Amino acid sequence: EWIELYNNSSLTLNLLDWTIEKAGTSFDHVFTFSDINIEPNSFLLIGEEFVRNTDLTTVLAFQNGGSESDGIRLTSADGLYTDTILYDSPNSNELPDDISNPGEYFAPDVDGGNTLARKHDGEDSNNCEIDFFECEVPTPGEANFYPIDLAINNLEIFENDGEYWLQIVVENLSTENVDNLAASINIVVNDTLIGTYELPTIPAESTIDFSCQIGELVNGYHLIIVELIYFYDNEIDNNHAESSLLNGASPFVLNEIMFKPLSTNQEWVEIFNRTECVYSVDNLRIMDASGGIISFYGDIPPMDYIVVCQDTILFMQTYPEVDPEKVIFASDWTSLNNTDETLILTDEFETKFDSTSYNGNSCPANFSIERVDPFDDENIQWFICTDSLGTPTIANSVLPMQFDLSLEFNNIQINENSITHSIIIKNIGLENIYDAVITSDLIINGEYPSENIFSDELSLEDSLYYVFTTDIVEKGYFSFLYEVISESDINPSNNIDFGFYNSESLPFVINEIMYDPDGDEPEWIEIINNIVIPDLTEIILVVDGDTLEIPYCDETYFLITNSESDADSLRTKYDLDDITILTGLSSLSNNGEQLLLMDECGNLIEEFFFQPDWNDELDGVSIERVNPEIMAIEQNWGPSTNGCTPGRANSIFVQMLPNTMKLNVAPNPFSPYRDERRIFSFALPEVLSTVTLRIFDLKGRMIRRLVDQVLQSSEGNVIWDGRNDNGKKLPIGVYIVLMQATARDSEKVYSKKITVVIAK
Repeated sequence: EWIELYNNSSLTLNLLDWTIEKAGTSFDHVFTFSDINIEPNSFLLIGEEFVRNTDLTTVLAFQNGGSESDGIRLTSADGLYTDTILYDSPNSNELPDDISNPGEYFAPDVDGGNTLARKHDGEDSNNCEIDFFECEVPTPGEANFYPIDLAINNLEIFENDGEYWLQIVVENLSTENVDNLAASINIVVNDTLIGTYELPTIPAESTIDFSCQIGELVNGYHLIIVELIYFYDNEIDNNHAESSLLNGASPFVLNEIMFKPLSTNQEWVEIFNRTECVYSVDNLRIMDASGGIISFYGDIPPMDYIVVCQDTILFMQTYPEVDPEKVIFASDWTSLNNTDETLILTDEFETKFDSTSYNGNSCPANFSIERVDPFDDENIQWFICTDSLGTPTIANSVLPMQFDLSLEFNNIQINENSITHSIIIKNIGLENIYDAVITSDLIINGEYPSENIFSDELSLEDSLYYVFTTDIVEKGYFSFLYEVISESDINPSNNIDFGFYNSESLPFVINEIMYDPDGDEPEWIEIINNIVIPDLTEIILVVDGDTLEIPYCDETYFLITNSESDADSLRTKYDLDDITILTGLSSLSNNGEQLLLMDECGNLIEEFFFQPDWNDELDGVSIERVNPEIMAIEQNWGPSTNGCTPGRANSIFVQMLPNTMKLNVAPNPFSPYRDERRIFSFALPEVLSTVTLRIFDLKGRMIRRLVDQVLQSSEGNVIWDGRNDNGKKLPIGVYIVLMQATARDSEKVYSKKITVVIAK
């Protein structure tokens, strides 16, 4: 045990015959001082054996425990001065205080190893509860240290009228006030002290709001540190706060991601520093959509790359040409999704530098995705790397060239006597091109060579919306080729685009419709190209309001059905391995459907409503177009005479109908006795007719019915082997052939009679 005295005066004090007493039930003598001085504003330490650095050693044996109050008293030699401390309660034994009244205020009872210490050296109010505290870190022979704890939190950085401000909350966690100007705040920005600010009085167990102006900050990444300075603070861990601020563009960006590696490779992320400064990345991290974190430590050189991965040794084995100084080990890693994913590059203060989202379904395995231009923050694009394995720590394969113009068709507007064209020209290279020439050529019905119809010199900045006018063109399908030309352009492949205009032309049409197939067979539509448009990339089919965009096919015929399984079924049944079959067709109604066909510019090619009676409502029979170069009117459609003809000429196709019925025979004469055959060729002046063809002898007796009430197209052939209906060869002689046809639509009856000769 020990006790410490303090001389709070400016005079040396002699303690001869002063005494120390202790109290349990009452105060009893403990120790009487000999001739010893205590210097002004100094301490005197009296302790038992084994207490180090004591000024006096004696047995003290102060009271500790029991159910009553205990006390210690210092009394002057003349008995006129006392200083009493009473500790623990209740004071049922009525120990007196310094004015000899039973004490009412008590210092706390302390845990073993702790002391009772006066809060402020030399200050006494005769209230032990206020004057003393339980000290967990005793200071024998030295000044007492009352535990004051100040803390700072809720650091915020905000902008106001172009100036940045800092705001923070200062909290006094202790039970004592902190005096005015006793504590201060230091503000450090990027390792530079920008200000020290003294704080006002901070009441006990209270908070104050502090704010100050940081001022203008240059563009870039800034680390801001706030430090609370208070000499008597016994807990300094909460005297420090940090935050960060990104002013303007981010100094670094996510630049390349390998998220779908083969088993011999690994996931990795590339970061690009697009500034002239070295940056530490110790406090950076990459967070995915689920909250997973990729943590790493190191430096990123100016205008250079780092790659973050889980296994640096495997990475160097896979990419031996990479500088190992640019490969950084990830102390924490979260697996990247192969489908939908979002990655955010941030720091420990959640300041966001960059982010990207991707859908990896179309990305092949072991290919990375790359940011197109790491310096462009307005039009951020990511493409699949053109190189397998990616391009870690070198320029991306999709990086823009130094000088590059691009041209994009925007719109064509048809006026009464002119056509207004609008296009967009952009500088997409790393540096701008300022002078160029724009030209436009006309291609008629897809046939080259083209004809130049416009040219102009341009002055460019970043991008240009350009409009010009040409003369109207009539009756045909017209392609307009637009091109921007500059000697500085390194990449001319994106300098051309096309616009299209249709004027009373049928470049491609719907040629056959299977809307009511047999059983589980698929529905389909056949499209035929009357002319090939080599520069067209897409056509649009609308079925009862459902729009289907399909790639343009330059084959004569191609089909559209619902699904790949339907396409496989059609290939197998109709031997269509050499015919393109596209998918996505909506269901076709058996009651008819509105169909619309357009090109990629929205030019209407044709629009019509097909009716089920166009094929006499026959199940499993398609509707065929008679002539694809004629409008889709009802008279130009009919039922297929072959059931259907996908991928080949329609069974009822007619280039031009004859004015009268024609019937020819060859050879004539012929001999069934030499196994010869005779072919009757006919041509009818109707698209579809019900045909009967019979053979008579010269007495008018019918001996053979070759065709009986069969629906036929306008042209066809019938073969006869010279036998009667009983299969017997006819005798040598002359026979009469009668063909009759009833038109399907007009019901007009046509008839033709010829003679044939059977020879030996």
